[in-house]
Amino acid sequence: LAALLCAAACCVASIARAERVVTLEEAQARAVATHERIRAAEAAQQRAEVAPWRAVSAMAPSVKDRVGYTREKEQISFPTDIAAALPGFNPVVVAQDEVRNVLAIGQPLYVHQFWALREIGKAEVQQSDEVYRAAKQDVLLSVAAAYYEVLRAQALEEVAQQTLAMSDVQVQHASERVHAGEAVQSDVLRAQTEKARAEQRIAETRGQVEIAYDQLRRLAALDGDFAVTEPAPRAMALGSVDGFIRSAHERNPDLKIRQANVQAARGEEHRREAELYPSLGLDFAYQNINHDTFADRNDFWTLVVRAQIPIFESGGSHWLDVSEQKAVVSQKESETAGFERDMEVDVRRAWVTVRTLEAKRIAADEALRLAGESYRMLSEQYTAGVATNLDVLTALTSLSLARADDASIRYASGFARIQLERVAGTLDEVTP
Repeated sequence: LAALLCAAACCVASIARAERVVTLEEAQARAVATHERIRAAEAAQQRAEVAPWRAVSAMAPSVKDRVGYTREKEQISFPTDIAAALPGFNPVVVAQDEVRNVLAIGQPLYVHQFWALREIGKAEVQQSDEVYRAAKQDVLLSVAAAYYEVLRAQALEEVAQQTLAMSDVQVQHASERVHAGEAVQSDVLRAQTEKARAEQRIAETRGQVEIAYDQLRRLAALDGDFAVTEPAPRAMALGSVDGFIRSAHERNPDLKIRQANVQAARGEEHRREAELYPSLGLDFAYQNINHDTFADRNDFWTLVVRAQIPIFESGGSHWLDVSEQKAVVSQKESETAGFERDMEVDVRRAWVTVRTLEAKRIAADEALRLAGESYRMLSEQYTAGVATNLDVLTALTSLSLARADDASIRYASGFARIQLERVAGTLDEVTP
C-alpha cells in the first residue's frame, strides 16, 4: 500500500509540474519542421533543381555584343611605286578614331553532351530527394530514441521510488521486531542499507531523466516543462523477414543515394565520351563601324555553319579522362553492391532484435509477476516470524530488478520496431 501511495504521489507531482503532454508524433512533427539537417537537405534539393537545365543550356543560343574603340597613332603611307602600279589607289591611310560594334550570335545545332548532361541532372535530382528522405527518417529515428529514453528513465526513477518506499516499510518492520525481541539489530542495518541503495538509484535516475529531456527538447525544439506518454505499439507482420528486405531494396534512402551516385558517375562518363564526338553549330555576326575600309565594312554580316570534329587534343587527355571515369564508375558500383549486402544483414539483425525483445518482454512480464508474488509472500512470512529479513531483502532486490528489466525491455522493444522501419526505408511511410 505504501508503494502504491508513493507511486501515485510521484505521478501527481510529475503531472502538476508539467504544463502539457507531448506525444511522440507531435515531437517528431516539430523536429521535421525545425531541425537544421532537414533545412539543409531542402536547400540541397533547391540547388539540384538547377541541374537538369544544364542540358538545355548546352543547346541554347549565346548572344554577345562587343564594342571597341581604336585610336591609331599615325597615318600609314605605302610606297609610291605601289601607288603608281594601281591607278586610283590612295597610298595614304589617314589616322582616325575607329568605333566598332559587333553583335555575335552562336546557336549549337547538335552537341552530343546534351544527353549525358540530362542524365547527370536527373541523377542529381534523385540523389537530393533521397538525401532529404534520409535526413527526415534519421531525425524521426533520433526523436524516437530520445522519446523512449525519457520514458525509460522515468520508469527507472519510478522503480527506484517504489523500492525506496518498500525499503522504508522493511526498516519499520525490522525495527518493530527488534523492539519486540524477535529480531536482531543487523536486520535493521540490512534494511537501511537497501534503503540507501534505493536513494542512490533515485539520484542516478533523476539525472538520466534530466539529460533525456534536454536531448528531446533539442531535437524537437521544445521549451518549458512537458510530459510524455507511452506511444501505442506499432503493428508489424513479423512472421518473415523477406518483406522487410524487399522493402529495403526498394525504399531504403541510403541505398537510393548510392544508386543515384552510380547514375551520376555513369552520366559523367558519357559526358566525357561525348567530348570526343563531333559538334555542329551556327555563328552569326553583324558589324557596325564608323569608318569603312576595304577589309572592314559597315553594316555587314556573316553567317557561318560550323562543324567541329575532335581528332587529337591536349595530348589525348580526353581519352585519359574517359578511362579514369570508367574506373570511378566501377568503384562506385562495387561499393553500392557491398552496401546492399550489408543492408540485408542490418535488416535481418533489426528483425531478429524486434522478435527477441518481444519474447523477452513476455518473459519479463512473467518474471515481474513472480517476483512481486514472491516478495509479498516473504513479507507476510517475515511478519509472522517464518522468513528471515535477508529473504525479504533479497526478494525486494529481485522485484526491483524485475521492474527495471520490464521497463527497459518494453521501451527497447518499441524503439526496435522504429529502427526496423528505418533500415527497411518505411519510417513515416507504409509498413511492409
